Amino acid sequence: MKIHSNGDNPGFPSVPLDLLRDEALSHFSGVPETQRDVRTALPYLSFIRFTRPTELTRGILEPSMCLVLQGKKKVLIGSEISHYGRGSYVLSAIDMPVSGQVSDASLAEPYLGVRIALDAREIAAQIIEHKLAVPKNSQPRAAAYVEAADAELQDAFLRLARLLKKPRDLAVLAPLVKQEILFRLISARNGGLLAQTVLAHDQEKGVNQAIHWIKTNYAEPMHIEKLAKTVSMSVSNLHHRFKAITVMSPLQYQKQVRLLEARKLLLGGSIEAATVAFKVGYESPSQFSRECRRLFGASPLQDMEYLKHHELDQ
Repeated sequence: MKIHSNGDNPGFPSVPLDLLRDEALSHFSGVPETQRDVRTALPYLSFIRFTRPTELTRGILEPSMCLVLQGKKKVLIGSEISHYGRGSYVLSAIDMPVSGQVSDASLAEPYLGVRIALDAREIAAQIIEHKLAVPKNSQPRAAAYVEAADAELQDAFLRLARLLKKPRDLAVLAPLVKQEILFRLISARNGGLLAQTVLAHDQEKGVNQAIHWIKTNYAEPMHIEKLAKTVSMSVSNLHHRFKAITVMSPLQYQKQVRLLEARKLLLGGSIEAATVAFKVGYESPSQFSRECRRLFGASPLQDMEYLKHHELDQ
């Protein structure tokens, strides 16, 4: 297992980040402590707050980028653990099962972040329209990573946040600032990985299609030969490329999606564990319980009670 540490990002000016933190805090004024995110007038932009550390929890990281404004966090992507904090961000170009934990937060100094949802088609269109150079990665990398934000990216986020207070300017200027943010993400040190993923070359397109099929049909039996044929790839190529991008096999990906969906159903409180097991595709409650213990370290009911009492973010 590899461990990386970005920590705070002292190499860049802190003024834009300080001002952006203040903007985030203003959006949480009067918001209950238990509410962990605030949506904005821009559907793709939101602010995040945690007033205390959390346990390490699993979930699906949707295509997005989240910049830390205050506090610290760690994320487990495959076998790599990254510790990062103020001035760094985590980015995922695809739906990626990961584990995350807020490690530094308090009521006096909460963990704060700003999140922007990513649209692969929008990024690809910008790369093609402006003929942006896309550096090649020498080795396969998971399509999620931690990166340090430079001053220009911080400043772009600050300008976008300030536009929320100017409704007349928002409709005209926000799309331009968003394009700048995407450009700076593509131009960053790991931006080539983001660009290569969203451009969806033949092999990556097949993997993206396989991911979509699994997420849509997670309760259905999965036959790898049939899935490979559906996405026009050989079995070996699908398995190799899928694992290179998601750091897990298609079967492992399906198991995580099933168990995370089961967790949501159980937290709803209206369905019994046995019913949930069949609903998400397991042949028996005992099989469901075994898989749950392997992933979460507890039986379905124990896991549900733990989550309810600890108010973990899912």
